[in-house]
Amino acid sequence: MKIAVSLAAIAATALIASSADATTVYNLDLPNVSGNFGAGVATTSTSSQGTVTIVTGPGGGANRAGAAPVANKWLQENVGGNATVGITKDFARSGNGSAFFSGVDGNSKADLEFYFANPVSLSSVQGLSYDWYRSSSSTNSAGQVTSLRLAVTNGSQSAYLIYEPIYNGVPVIPTDTWQTSSITTASTFWSNNNNLAKPGATPACPDCYLSLSAWQTSNPGWLVYGLSTGMGSGWNGFYAGGVDNIAYDFGAAGSGSFNFEVAAGVPEPATWAMMIGGFAFVGAAARRRKSKVVFA
Repeated sequence: MKIAVSLAAIAATALIASSADATTVYNLDLPNVSGNFGAGVATTSTSSQGTVTIVTGPGGGANRAGAAPVANKWLQENVGGNATVGITKDFARSGNGSAFFSGVDGNSKADLEFYFANPVSLSSVQGLSYDWYRSSSSTNSAGQVTSLRLAVTNGSQSAYLIYEPIYNGVPVIPTDTWQTSSITTASTFWSNNNNLAKPGATPACPDCYLSLSAWQTSNPGWLVYGLSTGMGSGWNGFYAGGVDNIAYDFGAAGSGSFNFEVAAGVPEPATWAMMIGGFAFVGAAARRRKSKVVFA
């Protein structure tokens, strides 16, 4: 997990926007993160189906691709082990698209993350919600589905607080149907990061499952610097799913929501070839017309 995000770097690229407005996030808003990341090779591509980033190669954090941190923008992060992430039409929700995630085995990992220009106090979080979808083509554990996370920091250390439906009264994850999780301070979050204080647990607790309010009370001074959604590593078997309509309520610090869509007017690959051929034909015709000799 890429949790050592530079808050200074985020602030330097801040695009201040009203957090009270609902935001449509289009596939074309995702950056191109093509290139080599350790032994992983990332390729970002766009078609009429949407935009995806695929990272081929072995698992492990050193081989995962991620965009440079930018404030107020959804970015592909922690992508590796032959995983795919993007915004596509595969599992359309509230429009023609949604965030898309897929992985082939336990080495796969893929996230989308959003970094706030101005981090807010963890204690200000009053609620969250998101829509999630698990495809019946998935063969990994039936309880696993894309999670929603709070990326938190105390200025020198970072961690994730992770919400998963299975630990919040959804023991059997439905397939091929969209579900909505409404999250309150009474909802259960977990963290396997020892940077956070864990009330009632030993510091070595590997996975601590506590209410959000308990995390807030035990970690005063911590800030929420981002939102994260995605599929975890260690999910043995194939997984395909989606996420949409992520919303947050930080009380007086602000609120907002995000709907993921595919931009209209992106041609099919074959159409691109026809257009390029057409441009070449028009250019050649123009040159012929320009060189034609006219006699008096």
